[in-house]
Amino acid sequence: MTAANIASFIRGAHHLVYRPDGLVRPSRMSDKQMDAAKEAGRARAASYTAGVTIDLVTDGDEVSFDCSVVRPLHLESAAVRETIELARGRGDDREPEAGLVDGIDLYVDGAYVLTAPVADGPVTLRFPNEGHAPAHVVVYLPCLMSVAVGNLSTNGSLERAPERGYLLALGDSITQGYVVGQPGGTWPARVSRVLGLDLVNQAIAGHHFDAHTLRGMKLLRENPPAAIVVAYGTNDWSHTASGAELVENMSRYLAKLADRFRDTPIFVLSPVWRADVDEPRACGRTLVWVASILCDECARLGLTFVDGTDLVPADPSLYADGRLHPGLEGARHMAAGVVEKLSEAGLVELLGGDHDGPRARADAQTSLRADAPGRQRELEQAVRTIWRLCQPDGCPWDRVQTHESIKKNMIEEAYEAVDAIEAHDPAHLLEELGDVLMQVLLHAQIAANAGEFTFADICRDLDDKLVRRHPHVFGSGVSASDANEVLDIWSKVKLEERKGAADAEGEAPTSLLDAVPRALPSLMQAQKISKKAAACGFDWETTEDVWAKVDEERAEFSNEDRGSEAAAEELGDVLFSLVNVARKEGVDAETALRLSCDKFRSRWSAMEGAARERGAVLEDLSHDELEELWAQAKREG
Repeated sequence: MTAANIASFIRGAHHLVYRPDGLVRPSRMSDKQMDAAKEAGRARAASYTAGVTIDLVTDGDEVSFDCSVVRPLHLESAAVRETIELARGRGDDREPEAGLVDGIDLYVDGAYVLTAPVADGPVTLRFPNEGHAPAHVVVYLPCLMSVAVGNLSTNGSLERAPERGYLLALGDSITQGYVVGQPGGTWPARVSRVLGLDLVNQAIAGHHFDAHTLRGMKLLRENPPAAIVVAYGTNDWSHTASGAELVENMSRYLAKLADRFRDTPIFVLSPVWRADVDEPRACGRTLVWVASILCDECARLGLTFVDGTDLVPADPSLYADGRLHPGLEGARHMAAGVVEKLSEAGLVELLGGDHDGPRARADAQTSLRADAPGRQRELEQAVRTIWRLCQPDGCPWDRVQTHESIKKNMIEEAYEAVDAIEAHDPAHLLEELGDVLMQVLLHAQIAANAGEFTFADICRDLDDKLVRRHPHVFGSGVSASDANEVLDIWSKVKLEERKGAADAEGEAPTSLLDAVPRALPSLMQAQKISKKAAACGFDWETTEDVWAKVDEERAEFSNEDRGSEAAAEELGDVLFSLVNVARKEGVDAETALRLSCDKFRSRWSAMEGAARERGAVLEDLSHDELEELWAQAKREG
């Protein structure tokens, strides 16, 4: 086991409170913020560990720590009580602290693994990691309880996860992730994962939106968040005496927030649906009116308004308590809607794209390795150079090229790279690979100019394919012990892709051989076609059977008129049969023929040298003399 002080692995806490027993209690709020919460009678909610995580990297498959419950679930809360009653009615007999209302969540490489019960004592979380690859492990502490933790250990290595920026979530119990059941399933947690950020969740049940509640945020201002999401709840609407007072509190709160975080994008969500949405409260106004005023205030202050009524459908089944607080499915809707608004504002792209898909999780897993490549600035510079060459004031040759005009260059540059490989010349290979890359960049720029796709699209599509076709590396439940098993996995995934594409288009599946490009050189094409057919069982039993086929095709060739189209076709059959001989014997026909070509080149060069020594040229020698020189070249080489 590997153990470490848990303090440096905790994310999402404003500060840590150290206890005499060696455990630490994460606090999301500063002392001033806690004082304000106490004055408002919200000390319990402010003490909860909503959004707080333990982040680490390990090559093991087990994480352990000690847990002490400081404040348990508030079972007298109306929302908690209603949630339990609804769940029991559905036949859910779990304990409230074991995922019915709250729990401890485990995520590995961005994917949910399990929810463990919250109780005093040791907590051990296990997950699959057969390959013992470095895994990014995130443990979400409870949303609706206060806990202290300590004595972190794993059965493998133990390192801190890479540092990230953070998303600051402000608001009431809906933002806090109230009664969602899985702390990692709250909508702020989901949004932070998509953005690739840590989460600092300072929302509390019963929060009121006045400037007084923004005291004590000095540490956050000194290290500003990457983004702020404010979910304007229903507490002010429910309890404020007049509409004018409600507007004044709202205006001061948002103005102070905008002033304190001037360089941070701020997104303000209006209240989501609730059962009594059309019923005016003490202020004499409906929630629709509240949203309208909030929209105006955001426009005045330069903040981004998000209409909460568009986020979660007005369906009681999407709410854990049936009326106000989104459950797991409701949280998915809410997170998706928020991410869409953040994406429209350009924030998702600014932060590097969606970090929550399979490709992003694979990249996160890879980047955890100490020697993983970082940013490729040289590639970005090359992309910009090609773009510049294709501009109206760029290179006259580059800017007039089309896919058709330079297609032959792709083949030529690829063959030149192969020549460099076979010559074992690294310097030449470096140059030729650059020429191959230049062809890719040129085609990408031509496509971008035509509005077809970009170089980023090429990279994204390639990365998607690599991750999808390597489930034994980036997935779970699939393993490969050798290259043959990998090829089997690759083939199965490709077949599923073709079937899925055909189903999506409503068409019959494409032919197995459609995957073999017709533009390939004929010998390579023959190899790929025969291999695919053989994989389906269309094959000879032995190599001798294939040789018999060669003899048969040779006889058919001999029966055709010399130089005729039929003779050419029959000779092709002879060559195709010979390719199958090579396949049956485990020989790459292309490589074999290239070796023969190289051997012939070498011997011919030796013959030319021998002829020069005689004071002659090959063209002037007789057939017998040529045969003599050939025999000599064979003996010497």
